[in-house]
Amino acid sequence: MPIFQKVLETARGGLTLDNTGLTAGKTIPGGTPALYDEGTRMVKVLKTAEIIEVAGSSATTYKVKPGSLLSVGDYIGKTVGGAAYAITAVAPSGSDYDAVTVGTTLGAMVVGDSLFQSSATGASAAALNITPNGLTYEDYGVEVDKDISVVIRGTVYARRVPAAPSDVKSALPLIIYSQSR
Repeated sequence: MPIFQKVLETARGGLTLDNTGLTAGKTIPGGTPALYDEGTRMVKVLKTAEIIEVAGSSATTYKVKPGSLLSVGDYIGKTVGGAAYAITAVAPSGSDYDAVTVGTTLGAMVVGDSLFQSSATGASAAALNITPNGLTYEDYGVEVDKDISVVIRGTVYARRVPAAPSDVKSALPLIIYSQSR
């Protein structure tokens, strides 16, 4: 199933995945927010996850769509400037969900909320780990020296790509998140 309605511009050829902090063998889904650097020709991805079950204001374990790239030790947050804390456990439960646990609550969550990897931790310290300038063109396996392409202008089917918080979408003014099926 295609994830892009229209691709108007890509950064291609000679871009290499920076797999720092990524687990070898995992898959980076097409449409993952990414930062490519023309100078270094490296691409970093922003780890995100979508909440699939309501969680109360004191929850420390959140059920997310399975297969996220999040791992123990990553800082995660829901809103830039909000709470961000380190992941203490990630427990996959097959194809149903992954349970992501943090040491201190991130607050209440509703189905469809998005979590993102933060560069800082604290009650009001959440910040995007990278500021994306595109989306991965297709699915890519995490491996050393992986060649990767990034869509920097186009229209994506929002329901077919990884969750993206509004702060991420704001950082991508040339990407349209279409609600079409």
